[in-house]
Amino acid sequence: MASVKDYLSELRIQDAYKNLLILLAPFFGGKLFITDYYLNLALGFLALSLSSSSCYIINDIKDAPLDAHHPKKKLRPIASRKMSKPSAILFSLILQAVSLTVSYLIGISFLILSLLLFLNSLLYTFLLREIVWADVASVSLNYVIRTLAGCEIVHVTISPWLLIGVFYVSMTLVLTKRREELATLAKPELHRKTLKNYNIRLIDKTILALSILTLVSYSFYTFCSPYSHDLLPFTIPLMTLIILRFIIVSKNTGETGFIRKIITDKVMVVGLLVWFIIMFYLIYAKVF
Repeated sequence: MASVKDYLSELRIQDAYKNLLILLAPFFGGKLFITDYYLNLALGFLALSLSSSSCYIINDIKDAPLDAHHPKKKLRPIASRKMSKPSAILFSLILQAVSLTVSYLIGISFLILSLLLFLNSLLYTFLLREIVWADVASVSLNYVIRTLAGCEIVHVTISPWLLIGVFYVSMTLVLTKRREELATLAKPELHRKTLKNYNIRLIDKTILALSILTLVSYSFYTFCSPYSHDLLPFTIPLMTLIILRFIIVSKNTGETGFIRKIITDKVMVVGLLVWFIIMFYLIYAKVF
């Protein structure tokens, strides 16, 4: 019988940071300090996190035979049979019901986006994950949906170039994870079937192409945003440095994971911090 710890493990709380993308719209929309939105932003984060957890459980149920070949995932409650499939399905349904209820309280538009997140995740689990490139695009689309959910909460429209940039960055991160799996797993195709159609050289070339597209999208954003008359276009060289550094970091991933590599890389951290300070100044200097 599954313990409380097992249920908490299936929530994947460590992956909830992905739903912080709902803060992207308030930040770039200049509404980060309007406290009237804080409650709905917190509820939105909760709703998306619960929906994501519900999808993770469904994915774990389907992946249980594959996860048995993964050095870490085989320890998950469902893969290790600590949690029965009926119990997992019921838990997933409860989480999704709560998520949709909270989403409805926020607003119909947010509810629709929450449903889209859930449906796209199901489509990925049962179909798109078996199709090369479509699997990466599907996961990346969820990041765009999360960003749009933040737009609905604070009632702003952010630049389409920013949304395109989110999509390209997401694809880059997903491919970096695929690269890590190819480099560290003995038989990666037993864990993820599409990995037999990927190879490190192909992924490296694609990451390079996506990095260029990300930089192009960001460049267009700097010239089309409300802050383009100021210092914003001059941040393009800084963003170039950050992206180039990421390419290097992505090729040096291992057992520690690429996320940990990124947040411990001094050049990446300093570059992102300087960029954030400049953006914060351009957007909010007049507020203070």
